[in-house]
Amino acid sequence: MAKPPINLIYLKYFCDAVKHGSITASARENYVSQSAISQGIASLEKALGAELITHQTNRFKSTPEGLVIFEKSKTVFNSVQELEESLIVEEGVISGRIEFACMHSFALALLPQHLKKVQKECPKLHVNFKLAHTDVIKDLIRKGSIDFGIVLDNEDMSSFESFELYSGEYKLYVSNKIKKYESLPYIISEERVETNSLKRFFKKRFGKEMDVLMEVSSWEVIANLTEAGLGIGFFPDYVALKRMKYLKVVPYKFDPIPYKIYAIYPKSKKIPKNQLYFLESLKLSIYNFNN
Repeated sequence: MAKPPINLIYLKYFCDAVKHGSITASARENYVSQSAISQGIASLEKALGAELITHQTNRFKSTPEGLVIFEKSKTVFNSVQELEESLIVEEGVISGRIEFACMHSFALALLPQHLKKVQKECPKLHVNFKLAHTDVIKDLIRKGSIDFGIVLDNEDMSSFESFELYSGEYKLYVSNKIKKYESLPYIISEERVETNSLKRFFKKRFGKEMDVLMEVSSWEVIANLTEAGLGIGFFPDYVALKRMKYLKVVPYKFDPIPYKIYAIYPKSKKIPKNQLYFLESLKLSIYNFNN
């Protein structure tokens, strides 16, 4: 008896389950019931003549054969994506679905205005994003859970392709309401390369250690505390872009501490046109915000 043909929808059900680690997540991704995902995977196993998952209650785990199929399927879906893109180009429409992850501070400072623009210009383009630290973002890319991640260049990115979105500097800020700030304590992030550079500058210039009020793991929170007048805040300038009515730069002269924001994605991957549009448009939005 001939095997039934491979159903691409069922293949996607399976790949999404592997990518997200559960039947439930695949059902949510594809807007179907969990039973539809389970039945689809069972039909796919029958078509392939192999078990793709270990059939255990309340536990999702791929078999070695399933992992092979998952990896090989990436080529299939890339080809499908290229086919869809050719239609998008012909129709002159940016559409499809984009999944990415970014830093919490980036989302608060720069995404709302850009997403509003994208929604207006490309109503058929559906965008979802997660908030995560850089190490988690890199892991999500490796697993294929997201299309790209938006990160600062403060970690090794050599295993990824990158698209530069913004170049800026870490700066010291104080509330506009404060006229004399020389005696104010400092609000900085936990120990990092840039904060260590600032501490060295301070000790070299003033001959003493910085008076640190608190160390906070969120740049947005540091900016809020600075705006409230609690001290001199130290954070990347993109966080201050929408706050310059309430903040001013402290004019201490020290060697610039630069940074760059990149979109990173798997090596050897061609960026689909809808993602390229999103990133180029985002880069322009940040530039316009800063000028």
